[in-house]
Amino acid sequence: MNGKFHVGMIPDGNRRWAKERGLKPWEGHKVGSEKAELFIEWCIDHPEIDEITAYGLSEENFKRPTEELQQLYAIYVEELTRLLNNKKIHDGKVRVNIVSTDPHPLPGKLKGLMDRLKNETKSYNLKLLNMLIGYTGQSEILQAVSTPGNRIKNLFFGLKESDLERGLQVKNPCDFIIRTGTEEKKREAKSGFLLWQSAYAEYYHINKYFPELTDTDLNESWEYFKGTRRRKGL
Repeated sequence: MNGKFHVGMIPDGNRRWAKERGLKPWEGHKVGSEKAELFIEWCIDHPEIDEITAYGLSEENFKRPTEELQQLYAIYVEELTRLLNNKKIHDGKVRVNIVSTDPHPLPGKLKGLMDRLKNETKSYNLKLLNMLIGYTGQSEILQAVSTPGNRIKNLFFGLKESDLERGLQVKNPCDFIIRTGTEEKKREAKSGFLLWQSAYAEYYHINKYFPELTDTDLNESWEYFKGTRRRKGL
């Protein structure tokens, strides 16, 4: 399989991993943040992957208990700080795109760090890392349809797919989506992840909690993807 690919990750199971070990939910999120870094670096090490999308926090997650959210925000500050100083990000010329369809509940310190990471990598052009924090695909599509230009065009001419895609915060189709979690392998719950961009994505389920993710799991998922015959509706 030749070409460049966009790979996404839906991490699932941080809280259940922690609960089974008698830990607080955010202790699972902490280990999960380390696995997110593992996934990102694994993608950077694969030259055929030129775009990475990692799901962090959905809009629905804002309904979680206040203490858990505060701890989670602190973990994101640590994670983004590590990314800011990550040698592979800078050596690999990875532009970081923080995507939020509802950034308002996020604390100022976290939003400031998000802006700094985007600004300090904005000139990089070899790979693109989308980090979804305060994001849901339904909102992204609605916001794309509702841009001033699209509202006027829809009123007089009707919208084309290309019009909507120009309004999306993640511009490119996703080719391969990995999901963790201890469910049946056939489960392909999208959890609001890149709903438009994933229309023809291949899915791979790793039947373990996200804090248990290993390089071997990622390598096996990639071997699966390389062996697929992607039809894209044809």
